[in-house]
Amino acid sequence: MNNVYDLIVVGAGPAGLTAAKVAGENGLTVAVLERKDVMHDILRMCGMMLVTLSGKYMGERVTHNEKEGLLCFPHHGFNLKYDGPTKDFFSWEIHSPGGEKLVFGDYSTNRQKGKAGRASAVYSKSRLLASLVEECKRLGVHFFTGENVIDAQKSGEKVEIVTAGGKHFKGVFAIAADGRQSRIARTMGMNKNRGFYTSITSLGYEMTNLDLAHPDALHQPLFKSGDPPMMGFIIPRACDYEGEDVWLVMISNVNMQADHEGIFDAFTQQSRFAPWFKGARKVRKCGCTGNMYAPLFHPFKDNVLFVGDAGWCQEAEMTGAVMSGWKAGNSVAFAMQEKKYSEEGIQPYLEWWKTYYLDKMDYNIFLKNLYMPILCTEDEIDYLFKTIKETLPTALDPYEIPAHMGSAMAKIIPTIKEERPDLLEKIEKFGALPPEFVLRNTMRSGFHCNFTI
Repeated sequence: MNNVYDLIVVGAGPAGLTAAKVAGENGLTVAVLERKDVMHDILRMCGMMLVTLSGKYMGERVTHNEKEGLLCFPHHGFNLKYDGPTKDFFSWEIHSPGGEKLVFGDYSTNRQKGKAGRASAVYSKSRLLASLVEECKRLGVHFFTGENVIDAQKSGEKVEIVTAGGKHFKGVFAIAADGRQSRIARTMGMNKNRGFYTSITSLGYEMTNLDLAHPDALHQPLFKSGDPPMMGFIIPRACDYEGEDVWLVMISNVNMQADHEGIFDAFTQQSRFAPWFKGARKVRKCGCTGNMYAPLFHPFKDNVLFVGDAGWCQEAEMTGAVMSGWKAGNSVAFAMQEKKYSEEGIQPYLEWWKTYYLDKMDYNIFLKNLYMPILCTEDEIDYLFKTIKETLPTALDPYEIPAHMGSAMAKIIPTIKEERPDLLEKIEKFGALPPEFVLRNTMRSGFHCNFTI
């Protein structure tokens, strides 16, 4: 078998398949290596949210053309076929341990506006991947499933990819789209100089028959503050189950050794949120664990480009992943045309990465989403949520949320100064605290070490 290609893509997720599709459209010979046997099976937990349909994300305004079955990226100038189901949701509601609520988007008002008022929508990732696979096959892309890639290294003028089964593939370029736990990033030494902040473990179930006052909203219950905090998420699903609405109900924790089943039971059966689940029924269990590093500031080595979650801080989200894959695929095609088989040839991708990811999405801002539940007591969080009386702007972008929170906090500073001067002093210290200090225990927990940082 001739296993030599213009481009080898490792990982058949949104980023990898988009890159393969673009390269195939440009006439390149492409191989996609995927560890799963069925590429569109969703085996790990995924929120399946379109981030975002109500604002910009990485400089893009994503639109969903339901009539034509397209997800459109007008700023970048491409679209993807998507003829699967969606379900709109209209606010993001964060619940404090004591029963207060911080709301991004007025639920009732937004629902009355219909699609013009939605915070965003959820989709079927399985259907999106199946559609991308269909297009790639039509373009002549070669697929190799059940292949677990264990190594990538330069071999002469090409990149050699090795699988656990002993197969060897060679390409002029390779794209690492193997996710948050990227084995290629690890084996090629890309993580050596990246800051490590935590490993987040999530466990959940798809459930029916929840009793929610606002069923078409993204709910984020914080049911225990501290270090580590305990938080949950309730996300609508686009598909029903035997005619019933379905939600993904999950808990996330930064202590990998915790009893996550016990935490889930405490959340759904014993916490103040238990009435939401009184008549609920579990449909399917799911979970995931992912490392949180600083981003790759230079996502290229030895003719391997890193895309999507393989080089992100937390998650690129589907929208960020496909934009990354689109640009990487185009850059490889351009380099092949220019006969520049080196870093010089894919400069457009490196420039895109800096402009649209590093410059627009400061990972330090993202990490500050974790500060309040770690540094504040439950009473302090209840107080802050109660004192912020306004409904905040409709938003879903986690890099945008801290700015809205900062604006709301600035308005209540006089009240806090008068009523809780001790809390004000603590809040004023937040901005100056580096992630390495606030997340020192999560860093230690993630590495399973006993030393003190």
